[in-house]
Amino acid sequence: MAKEDLFPATRSTWIGDQLRRDDTGRAEVNRHVMTVYALPLRAYFLGTSERWLGDADDIVQGFFADRLARDDFFAAWQQSGMPLRRWLMNAFCFYLKEQRRRHRRDNRGSALGDDPIAFCGDPDRAIDRAFVASLVQRAMDLTREGCEKDGMDDHWRVFEEHHCRARPYADVATDLGIDAARAAVMARTATRRFRMTLRDLLARDSAASEGGEDIDDQIRALVEALA
Repeated sequence: MAKEDLFPATRSTWIGDQLRRDDTGRAEVNRHVMTVYALPLRAYFLGTSERWLGDADDIVQGFFADRLARDDFFAAWQQSGMPLRRWLMNAFCFYLKEQRRRHRRDNRGSALGDDPIAFCGDPDRAIDRAFVASLVQRAMDLTREGCEKDGMDDHWRVFEEHHCRARPYADVATDLGIDAARAAVMARTATRRFRMTLRDLLARDSAASEGGEDIDDQIRALVEALA
């Protein structure tokens, strides 16, 4: 009997494509999730009433170890149609309740109820703000690695010095022994790479393949979350 394809081609996504491969693909997906979503989940945890459960990083890593090991975890996410960050937040909330119940069992004298988890502020906004920061950092890391791999180290250096450190093109150009106009062109090349990488990473957060306009709408919504 043929194995059911939980990620049919009509709903092709980067995560779905990776999971169709083998254990290497699954490991790549897990690595991506732990790299991009640890910060948003940490921000969520620190805003809840459950901070007493332990160190934020330990709690988040415990969640990843538990949920990412489940064979149907990502299939259930895609079937939900939710952005991955929202799905992870919901799953994380259930995980925190499980940890709270475990603590109650281990400390029988403790009067801990099973009340809903309280959050100080807007949890969606907190998640989105941390998600943007994590996504941008990951896009920068991948763009830098790509530039270095393609022998474009100086392109990345101009991009980083100008956009991240606010140095004028003329100053960076002097460091590299080129003119300012050339430095500006190199920065634009690296910027295009960065934007493409950022769009690709954001597309991975979606449960279904989306067009360019949908991604642009998501970018605008996330930028508004930073305001």
